[in-house]
Amino acid sequence: MLRIVFTPEDLARTRVAATWGPLGETLLSLTTLQQTQERALFGTWRRTVDAASAARRHPAAALFHEAYLDLFTVTGAAATLEEGLEALRAARADHLHSELVGAADARLRYTRCTDPWAGTAWGDIAYDREDRDTLLAYLADAHRSAVEPYWPRILSRLQAEQAGHARTLAEHGAEAMLAGLPPGFRWRPPVLSVGQGAVTGTVELRGRGLLLVPSVFCRTRPTTYTHELDEQAPPVLFVPVIRSVADAAALLTTPEHGLDKALAALLGRTRAHALDAIGRGPCTTGQLAERISASAPTASEQAGVLRQAGLVATTRHGSAVMHALTPLGRALLDGRHFQAAPLQAAARVGSPTP
Repeated sequence: MLRIVFTPEDLARTRVAATWGPLGETLLSLTTLQQTQERALFGTWRRTVDAASAARRHPAAALFHEAYLDLFTVTGAAATLEEGLEALRAARADHLHSELVGAADARLRYTRCTDPWAGTAWGDIAYDREDRDTLLAYLADAHRSAVEPYWPRILSRLQAEQAGHARTLAEHGAEAMLAGLPPGFRWRPPVLSVGQGAVTGTVELRGRGLLLVPSVFCRTRPTTYTHELDEQAPPVLFVPVIRSVADAAALLTTPEHGLDKALAALLGRTRAHALDAIGRGPCTTGQLAERISASAPTASEQAGVLRQAGLVATTRHGSAVMHALTPLGRALLDGRHFQAAPLQAAARVGSPTP
């Protein structure tokens, strides 16, 4: 159990983010992938990822066997995978080194291992550029199989979770929001307890506040992540959003079944995700890029191809453009008339945008 101690100033500075971004979820997913518990929730997802990639078998996976290595505060929250990887590429060597030392120390404190580096001493991502580039390539590959296929639904769920907590915070205050956190969290002023069992640590916020971040793949020993180079930054605490088999099925199995799988085969996975993302509500190019975890140029290209196929309509509002599904796009997404016009339109999707 983790105890987080608040002062009145901490309560005033406590906030909720929607997500740490696709790289943050990828980092957490690598730990969840290697764990064997909660098979009902993550068993199907693990088998799917194992069949699609060597993420679990790669030597760098040892860095994420437990969620002790804090790359979250190293990169900061990042809206796209590319943004997060670039932040990691540019990270200061001394910052990464301190996080590696901290992870080794945590392993020594929380496990029976007498050698804190055993099983985790892969490479030198702090000072060896080749090792860091290898890590970046590994994370990009892991993301493609573990997170990217599910990202539009994950992001939608995380945004909804954040909106609910933010509404409680705005209308009733921080204490009501903390009291309304899911099972596993217990608010007894001035302490927020996380997890079960004996106390494994106490965090004194000391006026920094707390940043709560909903997460699909946060399933490890509760811990806060603190920026090594910024003493005033609020610690980060991830809050799980998967609380039932139904949650896991909705977020982590749907893309591999039924129409979604057919759409991915028909349009290509990224384009199918773009169509699905626009189907969740009209959006600008920037919002589409965030929903599908892509750069703005990539999102613009995908929207352009879908528009050319007659699946998406684009209108201009001032300096921004807004993308929305056409009736043909909605029919294809919903599976109606799947044998007729949508197939003809989709056949043109591969044509280059003029």
